[in-house]
Amino acid sequence: MQVDIILEPGTPADEVLRLGRLAEAAGIQTVWASNFPARRDPFLTMLPLARDSQQLRLGIMPLSPFEKQPVKIADTLLTFNEMAGGRASLLMGGLGRSGASAMGVEPLRRVTATREAVQIVRAACRQDAVNFSGELYRAQSYSAPWRCRVPPRIYVAANGPQMLRMAASCADGVMFSDATLAMLPGILGELDAALQAAGRQRAELRLNNFFAWHVKRDKAAAIAEARQELVWRGVLKREYIEAFLDEDDVRLVENNWPAFLQAFIKQTPVIEGVPEPIVEKLIDNLTLTGDESDIDRIVAELQEFAAAGLDEIALRMHRDADEAIALIGRYVVPALS
Repeated sequence: MQVDIILEPGTPADEVLRLGRLAEAAGIQTVWASNFPARRDPFLTMLPLARDSQQLRLGIMPLSPFEKQPVKIADTLLTFNEMAGGRASLLMGGLGRSGASAMGVEPLRRVTATREAVQIVRAACRQDAVNFSGELYRAQSYSAPWRCRVPPRIYVAANGPQMLRMAASCADGVMFSDATLAMLPGILGELDAALQAAGRQRAELRLNNFFAWHVKRDKAAAIAEARQELVWRGVLKREYIEAFLDEDDVRLVENNWPAFLQAFIKQTPVIEGVPEPIVEKLIDNLTLTGDESDIDRIVAELQEFAAAGLDEIALRMHRDADEAIALIGRYVVPALS
C-alpha cells in the first residue's frame, strides 16, 4: 500500500516546496493540496514542487464541476500535469457544504455532474479530439496538443453507493473519506458489484482512503489535536460511529454535535457534555493518534487497511508537518512497502 500525505489547506508555495522535498525523500507517493474557498489556489502553490521534484506525485483535492466547467478543468489539469512531467492527480467531487455556501451554489444532481466532468476530463487527457454531449455539460471539438504522454490520475471522492457506482464506471481511482475498517467491507462490496456491472476489474481502479494522522512525539499534544478535529471525522455521522458505539451513545454524539464543532472553532480539547469514554472510542476508531510508543499499533491498523484491499492511504496531517513526515517516512512507509 502506497502512502500519501495531505497538507493543511492554504499552505504557501514555499512551504509546499519544502515539505514536498521532505516527503519525496521519505518515500511518500503523493502530496495532496486542498482546494477550499478563501485559501491559496493549490494548482499555483504546487507548481514550484512540480518543477523541483522527480518521483513524487502531486494531487489537488477536491475539485468540482460546480466550481469550474469541465473543459476548463481539463485545461488547468493538463497544464499542471505538463509542468509535473505526468505526475499529477486530481480528486473530483460533488462540492462540499463549505464550498457551496461560500459561492452561493446549490449543487444539484451531484452524481451526474461529477460523472460527466470525469468523462470529459479523462477523455481530454487521452484523446486527440473530444466531443461530448451530456445532460449537464458539453465539450465540442476539444483538443489539447500539449498534453503529456502520461495522463494524470483522476479520482472520485466517494463513500455512498451512488458515487461509488459512478466512480467504478469511469474513474482511475476512488478516495473514501474517513472510512473505518468496519465500514470497508460494505463499501468494497458495493464497489465490486459496480465494477462487475461496468465490466471492469478491481485492479483497474486505485483505492485510496483519507484518514486523520495525529501522531507526535508529544502524546498529550497528539490527543488534544485529535479532539479538536473530531467534528470533521465523517462529520460524526451515524454510519461512521454505529459500529463501535451503542445506540444511546450514537444518539448522544448526534445530539452534541455542536459541542464538537465548538472544540474545533475554539481550538480546545474540551468537548462539553460528552463523556470521556465516548471521546476516546471516537479517537481510537476514527483517527490514528498517539506517540512513538503507539507506532506498532498504528502500523498494524494500516496493514489491516492494506489487507482489506486499499492500494493507497492518504494521511491528513495537521500541525507539526515536519514531524509527521519524519514519523511516516521512518515507520509507515517501510512497513507498508
